[in-house]
This record gives sequence, structure tokens and C-alpha cells, in this order.
Amino acid sequence: MKISYSKEADALYIRLNDKRIENSDEISEDVILDFDVNGNVVGIEVLHASEKFDVEELTIEAIKRVTVEHVG
Repeated sequence: MKISYSKEADALYIRLNDKRIENSDEISEDVILDFDVNGNVVGIEVLHASEKFDVEELTIEAIKRVTVEHVG
């Protein structure tokens, strides 16, 4: 899983796997799901992310978890 945030676009993207994206659907305002050929979710995009949650806190938590998992 890969999580990326673009400050310029104010968009958060969570890529669940490397399968090819076949279709996308906006399931609610500013939330888009990407699907593979079998209809499984492979990505989640949140637009205007900083209006919905604290993106700085998310980044710090992700780094902490990776550090603990690899060190511990």
C-alpha cells in the first residue's frame, strides 16, 4: 500500500495494490475510487483533503508506524 499527498493539488491518494486501473467512480463529493478489471478497489483519492482531516498528522502517523515495524 502506498499513500501520497500532493500539497499543490490538496489531494490524498491511497494505492492499495499495483493492479491496473480499469474504471473510476466518484462515490461522494471529492472521493473517487479506482477499480481493477474485476471491480475490486485498487485506489482511493480524496480531493480537498486538508478540509477533511489534518494531513500533517496523517503523515506523522504513517512514518511512526513504518519506523516501529522495521526497527521492532
